[in-house]
Amino acid sequence: MRKIFKKTALLSGLTFFSRVLGVVRDALIAMCFGTSSQSDAFFVAFRPFDLVRKLFSEGILSMSFVPVFSETMERKGKSRAVALGFSFFCFLSLAGVLVVLAGIVFAPLVIKIIAPGFRADPVQYDLTILLLKLMLPYFWLVLITALCMGVLNAVGNFGVPASAPIVFNLVVIVFTLLVDHYFKIPVMGLAVGVTIGGVLQLAIQIPFMIRLGMLNPAFFSFFQPEMVTVLRTMIPCMIGAASYQVNIMVASFFASTLDDGSVSFLYYADRLVQFPMALFAVSAATVFLPALSRKAVKGQLDDIAVLFSNGVKLVLFITIPAMAGLMALGENIVAVLFGHGAFNDLAVQQTADSLFFLVSGLWAFTGVRLFVTLYYALSCIKIPFYSGILAMGMNLVLCPLLVDCLGLRGLALSVSLSAMAGFVFLFVNIPGIVRIDKTQIIVSACRSVFLSAIMFIFVRQAAGLIVMEKANGFWFGAGVIGCIGFGMVVYWSVNCLVSSPELKMLKQGIGRE
Repeated sequence: MRKIFKKTALLSGLTFFSRVLGVVRDALIAMCFGTSSQSDAFFVAFRPFDLVRKLFSEGILSMSFVPVFSETMERKGKSRAVALGFSFFCFLSLAGVLVVLAGIVFAPLVIKIIAPGFRADPVQYDLTILLLKLMLPYFWLVLITALCMGVLNAVGNFGVPASAPIVFNLVVIVFTLLVDHYFKIPVMGLAVGVTIGGVLQLAIQIPFMIRLGMLNPAFFSFFQPEMVTVLRTMIPCMIGAASYQVNIMVASFFASTLDDGSVSFLYYADRLVQFPMALFAVSAATVFLPALSRKAVKGQLDDIAVLFSNGVKLVLFITIPAMAGLMALGENIVAVLFGHGAFNDLAVQQTADSLFFLVSGLWAFTGVRLFVTLYYALSCIKIPFYSGILAMGMNLVLCPLLVDCLGLRGLALSVSLSAMAGFVFLFVNIPGIVRIDKTQIIVSACRSVFLSAIMFIFVRQAAGLIVMEKANGFWFGAGVIGCIGFGMVVYWSVNCLVSSPELKMLKQGIGRE
């Protein structure tokens, strides 16, 4: 557990820095483009690539490839694992090139499908198609980058893959600030920045892959038997691990039919939800997957139960108060991060409203990510597949119903409710071969909810007293940061008062490292 804690801490630290840069990147985009038709066009065009990135970097490739790669390394040796990795590298390269070529031809059809509301504005529709084509090479780059990340994670190198998004965010920031004004339509510079960022994101990983001998052509074989296992599980993994991302894209589909800016409001709300989810759940799951897979190969089921249960309790212990904090300070946080330049007060209010309903499902998004990791480490793909089908099917039903009642807020609520249903399904159907004490997890989560509710009350009260008027940006920002710090102190204090086991576990992990 100590090694897992140490690696998770390293990965969380790098992820935190990357996410901070991501927030800076989005804040600059909001300041420059606001919530206009141009920003909506960019976010709609970028959404498929962002979905693929999250699917492969944080989802299906790790879930389908890493367990097979780890098992091959453990049972058949490094040379066979290298052969598998290089063969899959060639396969994904070919698949990526074919998709890029098809995307150039069928770009208009893609935009008609994912943003039907844009057809009413020919200028916005044509701009979205152009932006999609500019970013198409990023699709191939995402596939290869994700494979490199999966291989490096499987051999215990978590630092380099976690650093790659930092490079990407820095490049997009540079293009947003310095390059976009060289284009006739400024948002085109943003699309070019995404592609260049993808190139550099891959470039920093290739030397480490070569140094580890993972791209050695001497081991090339176009087909490896283990590839069948990987390919056979990729589609179920896509459904099981990526229901949240697919549901957000579906919500954007419906948002495109609403007022201008609706797609942008939902995007910025999603970005704030992604911050704690990536920082804790994705980081933990990335470290857990190779470790759980190796233990599963060795038949160490009791160790899996202990490791996973403790990990889930710790992640929920941190994620649930983060959810409460975002609900308590949502409008203030949105104003501090994005409420500048072209991002007006109406945009702040609409984004905050969407955030409140979307972040209410943060515990479920986190839980799904962790439990899917457990299932795939045990080579059990059916239950996550059914869970994903349930979540996506429920979202398809709820989106048109709730958008009529609540507008954009209804779309955010639909995504949250769907994730909750998917999580409950995963939790109820934990494989019996792993003796995980569900009651302990429930009690731990309920304790965190109760203590977070206390924190929520105090923070809401403090926000009314401490947060200054936005007219003075510095003091307003200082007030919001003060409220966040106050909430952390309150949550820590009430956990100390009740002597929560999760706090003790966290202290032990920090003390040992």
